[in-house]
Amino acid sequence: MDADLEKFERACILKGEADELGDSKKGNKQYKIIHSVYLLFKNNNRLDELLSLLDHENPYVKLWASAYTLHISQSIAEKTLESLSNLKGNIGFCSEMTLREWRNGNLKFE
Repeated sequence: MDADLEKFERACILKGEADELGDSKKGNKQYKIIHSVYLLFKNNNRLDELLSLLDHENPYVKLWASAYTLHISQSIAEKTLESLSNLKGNIGFCSEMTLREWRNGNLKFE
């Protein structure tokens, strides 16, 4: 796996763990890494590489990868988010809210 994808994957896992524990400081740190890798992919026309993570075993990797690919592969990303929204806890809530905000036109990625 590409080093940038591995960095994104690891940060998503750590952010998910931090969110589950309510550790916002650690979660925010990981979000900065996730977003910086997203920007790297976006600026280098590599966003399609995130699609490979939609089948990842970790739901938080799927969550972030699907959110960041909504505008390039809406159907597949939405299906992933719909599936995740059926899970209990934070992951289900975050997935549901991401879908809702996307469908309402309120979700923008810069």
